[in-house]
Amino acid sequence: MSKESAINLDTLLYFAYGSNLWSFRIHMNIPSAQFVSIGRLDNYRLDFIKYSKFWGGPTATPVPTANAHVWGVVWRLHVDDIEHLDTQEGVDKRIYYVKHLEILTPHQGMLICRSYINVINPLPRGDNDKIPIERWPSWSYMTVIMFGAMEHELPQYYIQYLKRIKHNNEQGCFFMECLLRRYSSERPCICPEKKFIDRRVLKLDVRKLRAKEGE
Repeated sequence: MSKESAINLDTLLYFAYGSNLWSFRIHMNIPSAQFVSIGRLDNYRLDFIKYSKFWGGPTATPVPTANAHVWGVVWRLHVDDIEHLDTQEGVDKRIYYVKHLEILTPHQGMLICRSYINVINPLPRGDNDKIPIERWPSWSYMTVIMFGAMEHELPQYYIQYLKRIKHNNEQGCFFMECLLRRYSSERPCICPEKKFIDRRVLKLDVRKLRAKEGE
């Protein structure tokens, strides 16, 4: 089986499994990103860890798990974009670290891709184990992931799996909420954009969520 190098001349391959699944999201920071293929990371599972103020909940990370897999998108980026991508993923803040992974694609075989793993490794869990509320992603984060999964037509069973992931109802930061309001509708609003949007202060109330979960 042929393998393509992660760096080819002035470009590299990047495997996205979280918010960068969605074209609009990745093009916010890297306009030159080019779609290559969907792909599957074997022997890893998708999990969520470490609270993000930007998203209002924990963010995704692949966790080594036998007989599991994570679907995502392979993008081709220019090497000059590495710095922007590393900044987005918080490499300098030691939130994620870089790892090159083997990604199986439907038509191009195995590709070696740059990807990012959270420095905190979630504890192992079984398929039927209860997921702690602290590891529930936000509504906004899962919405962006779902946009990307449906846009690139990931396998239907995987999309259904994503839909079943519980979220904590948080909308993330003000910027992300405005982004979703403006671009997530099939019929975008043509009204003038307000300078200010009234909204409640975001605060994740874990006690309230736990009480609701126990009802």
